[in-house]
Amino acid sequence: MDASPSSWLPGGEFFTDSPENSSEWPGTDGPTQEICSEDEVVIGYHAYLAVAIYLTLLGIVSVAGNAMSIIVFVTEKEFRKKEHNSLLLNMAIADLGVSIFGYPASTVSGFAGRWVMGDGYCPAYAFICYTFSMVTMITLGAISVYRYIVICKPQYAHLLTHRRTMYVILGIWLYALTFTVPPLVGVNYYTYEPIRIICSLNWNVQYPGEIAYTAYCIIFGYVIKVVIMAYCYFNILFKSMNLKFGALASEKAKKAVKKDIMKASLMCLTMVVSFLIAWTPYAVSCTWDILSEEDLPIIATILPSLFAKSSCMMNPVIYACCNGKFRQAAAKSFRRLGCMNNQVNPLNTVPVVRGNRCPAAGPAEEGMAMKSVPPSAAATVDRQSTSC
Repeated sequence: MDASPSSWLPGGEFFTDSPENSSEWPGTDGPTQEICSEDEVVIGYHAYLAVAIYLTLLGIVSVAGNAMSIIVFVTEKEFRKKEHNSLLLNMAIADLGVSIFGYPASTVSGFAGRWVMGDGYCPAYAFICYTFSMVTMITLGAISVYRYIVICKPQYAHLLTHRRTMYVILGIWLYALTFTVPPLVGVNYYTYEPIRIICSLNWNVQYPGEIAYTAYCIIFGYVIKVVIMAYCYFNILFKSMNLKFGALASEKAKKAVKKDIMKASLMCLTMVVSFLIAWTPYAVSCTWDILSEEDLPIIATILPSLFAKSSCMMNPVIYACCNGKFRQAAAKSFRRLGCMNNQVNPLNTVPVVRGNRCPAAGPAEEGMAMKSVPPSAAATVDRQSTSC
């Protein structure tokens, strides 16, 4: 029996973690097992298994979808020339980062029924996932501002150059770090969520500094971005429905322009709505933890966290469903990979293509005569036809 000082209660009573002394801790195997035993009773291994399967499916779709998005945005010239697509590429990289560094640890722990990565990896896991998730959220806000400028303030659209967009992306990462670094230096901390196979920011705050920091995260990390995106897309939709055309513009040209703008706006709006659906329950549960002294039921803290993780796979699915040119570019990339694998002489820089096996043509263009369309509307369609 261990008689070290750690085995003594403050009043001088002696205890051990052995089963024979568990009578002083009813319903547990000893004082060190109280929290874990309670969680296991409430959740059960079948719930861990369900979470693990859920995360496995999310991980497969997210890794495949975001990897394909990155390949398309990097290799296809038609997508590279659009400034907005640099933001989409940044968002795909962030989502892929969560899928690679976040899903596997939680998935393996879910199959094991406990956190298996060690206590030291928990803060690193939470920091990485939180940083990548914040980058995705902020990038969505930046995309909405870009679209607002191009559609509603076209006189400033020339300022949205590739160089400035690179500065915007750098600013996005630095801004994300203002949310995720403080817990590493003593302002709040990263810890296990109730399910104990996921780590995140501690939302059960007590001290004024912790309350101020978490309030900053909720207001500037969620509420402000929602307000910005709502304002931008409200004005975009209003402008799209009230476009003015030149007197010589044909009805066919007008309908085509409006259709192009509405399709691009719908894709980006769908991304924003999926963001709100995925993250709003988590934001509400975190706000409840800050404002209320009553704890939420374990299921009410677990489900919002798991639901938020689905946001990483949403964007590639939305690209594929809403953007025909993205689907064509993805198919072209697959064909190109097949052609490269079938090359007889890998040193040839200009492969000879015969028949329709490996067509080198780009995605089908949906162009039309735009001479009678006002320059602002034509520029808008050109800038937005393949991007958000």
